[in-house]
Amino acid sequence: MSGEELAELRERMRRLEAAEIARDHLHAYARILDDPRPETVTALFAPDAVLTTPSRKANGRAEIREFYAWAFRADASIKRHFITNARTIWLGDSRVRVQAQVLFTGRGAERSVVGWGSYDDIVDVSGPQPRFTEKHMVIEVSTDLVAGWPHAPEVR
Repeated sequence: MSGEELAELRERMRRLEAAEIARDHLHAYARILDDPRPETVTALFAPDAVLTTPSRKANGRAEIREFYAWAFRADASIKRHFITNARTIWLGDSRVRVQAQVLFTGRGAERSVVGWGSYDDIVDVSGPQPRFTEKHMVIEVSTDLVAGWPHAPEVR
């Protein structure tokens, strides 16, 4: 193997490793949401990260923490989150874009919850711990089992 081929192989391995670290970071996010504490979720974000939803944008960890505190108060059901169809894209500079679908189920005091949506994130894998630098999430459906989803979902 030539020096050039070896360098190319090392670069490919670096990109593949970065993709797996970013994918695992998204799965860690889902696991942390199953035990919702704003501080724990916020620790997954870079200090200057941006969180975007269709109705809100949070800049930096303080605003991101406020968002999750609000979201966890608004829906206190016990949830389980499932990440599917994760796709990674190497962006260079130790940044990986991860696009995925999210499914969740939940149990509240008087109802069962089901829903789904999508994530489109950028993860910086350069430090000792990966961090979201951007997180864009769209929840397409969030309903209970009685109401179901008989009509076209309303994007939130």
